[in-house]
Amino acid sequence: MRDIKIFIGIIIALALVVGIVSVSRNQTSEKNHDTPHSSTANLEKLPLKTPSTRTAFAPTTKDGIKEFELTLDEIRWEYAKGPSTALGTGKFVHAWAYNGQVPGPEIRVTEGDKVRVVVKNNLPVGTSLHWHGVHVENKADGVPGLTQYPIKPGETFTYEFTAKNAGTHFYHTHGSSHVDAVTQLDMGLYGAFIIESKNPQKYDREYVYMLDEWEINPDGSNGALDHAEEGEGEHVHKMPNYNIFTINGRVFPDTETLMVKEGERVLIRLINAGTQEIHPMHTHGHSFKVVAIDGNPVPQIAQQMRDNLPVLPGERYDIEIVADNPGVWLFHCHHVHHASAGMVIPFFYEGYKPCCLE
Repeated sequence: MRDIKIFIGIIIALALVVGIVSVSRNQTSEKNHDTPHSSTANLEKLPLKTPSTRTAFAPTTKDGIKEFELTLDEIRWEYAKGPSTALGTGKFVHAWAYNGQVPGPEIRVTEGDKVRVVVKNNLPVGTSLHWHGVHVENKADGVPGLTQYPIKPGETFTYEFTAKNAGTHFYHTHGSSHVDAVTQLDMGLYGAFIIESKNPQKYDREYVYMLDEWEINPDGSNGALDHAEEGEGEHVHKMPNYNIFTINGRVFPDTETLMVKEGERVLIRLINAGTQEIHPMHTHGHSFKVVAIDGNPVPQIAQQMRDNLPVLPGERYDIEIVADNPGVWLFHCHHVHHASAGMVIPFFYEGYKPCCLE
């Protein structure tokens, strides 16, 4: 009889523990659902930003340090031209953006420069800023829980470091923790960070292209926020269904034209800022030389000639094209689904026009 009472007591205790855990998980789930949802009513109140509203960085120099200011804001970003609607002109997506643009403004410095970036968070969630590929001092790495607390809504945080390693890099959010980093990246929080060598190679033209993928709902809301709200537990994030693929925040035919002149040597910096997709980038009518990988120069003896180059998430490639075949061409992702959903750039020579592009 005594054994039966003990057994019953254990069962009751286990039931109480399960109940407490269940309540705790429900409370955690409610906290995770604090991520704002992009309803159509909310979108109407957000400013509509387009490539015409982009502003280039003009750093100030204070005490020998190049200083840049970044703000994080909620916007509607026009990723393609289109007819006027009740919400504005063009096709847009709910985005979180640095200085009101996607990608964020390019930061360009010279190796050895001392850099200060002042970040003001106007978003409804905590965030951080990571310098991808840049050999910063540890305290400036921008990883919540390791080197800093998240930058809370309304707060300002300052990063300082020396730009040591020349090359093609980028900056991007690391979220308020590892749990929501993917959500914040999929909302558009990234930008190019170029550290020029003190003895750079000379090119006739240079282009920087940031590749990204989006899940955009018919009303312009961003699927990244929908996934952040689903499921229970801190590590639940539904896999997105990306349906729009952009280059510098735009889809073809509204992407920036890669314009060249016969005989020119052109440098293209490719940055995959996306969180998941691989983009095999392909040139029509030309091969190119891979001259740097992840910001590191490739020795001449190891440089490859390619016309198709897979770019993984987080990777950067510098490629050199010699303009020796005049005409109107394309530069696009050869994952054809990605190309059909926007990841295409016109590759035109001066003086040449397409026959019938509408």
